[in-house]
Amino acid sequence: MKIKFILCSAALLLCAKLSAFAVVDLGDVTSGTPYDRYMTPVRQVFGGIHGEGASKESVEALMRQGRAFRYSHSDNTDLAKYSPAQPEQTAARHAGDCKDKALWLIDQMHDASARFVIGKFKRGANVSHAWVMSQHEGRWWILDCTMNSSPIAADRAGENDYVPLYSFGKSVAYRHTAKAGLVADVAGKSKTPARV
Repeated sequence: MKIKFILCSAALLLCAKLSAFAVVDLGDVTSGTPYDRYMTPVRQVFGGIHGEGASKESVEALMRQGRAFRYSHSDNTDLAKYSPAQPEQTAARHAGDCKDKALWLIDQMHDASARFVIGKFKRGANVSHAWVMSQHEGRWWILDCTMNSSPIAADRAGENDYVPLYSFGKSVAYRHTAKAGLVADVAGKSKTPARV
């Protein structure tokens, strides 16, 4: 009985350790996405980043600052619906939507390896969401100052949470093919991106 208990405990511990190393969907390089024409501000911000990024403590402070920004969404034009605001505008207004806050965070972090991500906050959600993924000490982190004030380990996010569809890095875009079944939600029949 005691040996059975020890073996069961060891198996549970092993499962817990293995789940900590869950696969993070980093996507595959793609030559185009439905969002490309709206990513000019993202390309501009990444073009000005040449550093290695902020410390984990600085990122946590930035997330708290971004979380305190008021949520505000602009519906004036097609471009405003899908393009993030320039980080200076978000900072000056202390407000923005998810894509505005994500781009502001990348700009503040100065991390050339960060990614601007468009996906679903929850699998099956009607609207898309934007957040940042960043790597620190070999581990990927979800940085979403719209919904959270601290980082989430990407390998700890639930299978139905933070489902990436496309992500944009310093000089490359990615399509997250492991979640390809959701692509129709983004592109739709009209070839127009889902609203973020």
